[in-house]
Amino acid sequence: MLVPIWISRQLFENCLKTFFNTNCIEILSYASKDAVDVGENYTSDLFRTKVTFRIDKSNKVEELSVIVKCGNEEGGVKEDMAKKLHLFEKEAEMYSRTFPAIYEILGKYYTLSAKCLYTAIEPHRVIVMEDLTTSGFNVLPRHIGFDLEHCFMVVEKMAQMHSASVIMYEKDPSLVKHYAEGLYADNQIVRDWVAAGYKGLVDACSRWPGYEKFGYKLQALGDEALERGFQAQKRKLGGFHVLNHGDLWVNNMMFSYGDEGELEDMRFVDFQMNIFTSPAIDLHYFIATSTKIEVKLECIEIILDHYYAQLLANLAKLQYSLERVPTREQFKKDYNYRAFFGLMGAATVLAFVKASNRADASFENIIKDESKEGFRYHAYNNERYRKHMEHLLPYYDSFGILD
Repeated sequence: MLVPIWISRQLFENCLKTFFNTNCIEILSYASKDAVDVGENYTSDLFRTKVTFRIDKSNKVEELSVIVKCGNEEGGVKEDMAKKLHLFEKEAEMYSRTFPAIYEILGKYYTLSAKCLYTAIEPHRVIVMEDLTTSGFNVLPRHIGFDLEHCFMVVEKMAQMHSASVIMYEKDPSLVKHYAEGLYADNQIVRDWVAAGYKGLVDACSRWPGYEKFGYKLQALGDEALERGFQAQKRKLGGFHVLNHGDLWVNNMMFSYGDEGELEDMRFVDFQMNIFTSPAIDLHYFIATSTKIEVKLECIEIILDHYYAQLLANLAKLQYSLERVPTREQFKKDYNYRAFFGLMGAATVLAFVKASNRADASFENIIKDESKEGFRYHAYNNERYRKHMEHLLPYYDSFGILD
């Protein structure tokens, strides 16, 4: 991918002046390259840049590795989606206002995200943040998914963010006004994508021996499948609501390990799809898109129990009245009520997660290319996706949502 010409010396000078709060920055050199392979990121372009610089005309030369996240400006579905969902505006809001409020509540020892150095919407949409790989954090292979240990760490961090957001909202409701819609905002581009996803799933599972009935059920629902998915993410009057990450698939979580390979810490990345609604949204989406087959088969209830216990523990630590928190039974009832959201994630995002790294991997080709050589056919008909859906389809059907 070509690095845009505006990712320049001037950009990094502005960035470092803002971050170090000084006007005396001298950029000595910088070099940018792709931060991820094709097929690993779908809503923005990511570049890794090493910047060599001096502060205040000192003789000390410093080096910093940063991730530059920018909007695609070549047109097409990716740019349209970014603009219609206000992705960069939301992420800039997360870094500039929301996270500072969350960390003020949690305390300085809690870390959920990378540090943000710089954001701008005009003349170009750009976010510059620390390169977490320099601190030992890495993304796990998306085709494999997380084991139970990694899942526990994810929901522990999830519970920290969710619980702090409850307090944050009560202190200042304006801090969540940008998070009314998430990934599945109700607009034509999203509807076209979700409809294409359901069609890809229906076509595929109608050829899987023993799973044809799920294809028939989904096909019989028709457009109602879209409506049920959109409805499942909405807030309920008087419900318990938190700030969801909104896009918890494998590549949006980074982990670090100790000298013996033991799991130590994690960070969330990519805050473009946040949505203020039921915590069941993050849980359904994470379980559908990011867990290993064995976890889906044996550990979903264990993960839900662990999340709920962590949510209570964090809220209690923050001195929030637990009488205002759903009981375990109410929490599970809400999770069950929103099961169609999990199916929608499995019918759309999971197909991207399990697809191979292909040059034609894009939203545009999922929506428009129905050929057997195309990306949609591959995404829904590869064996990795089929194995996950052979468990997930009966799981979601057990909630009665396909009837």
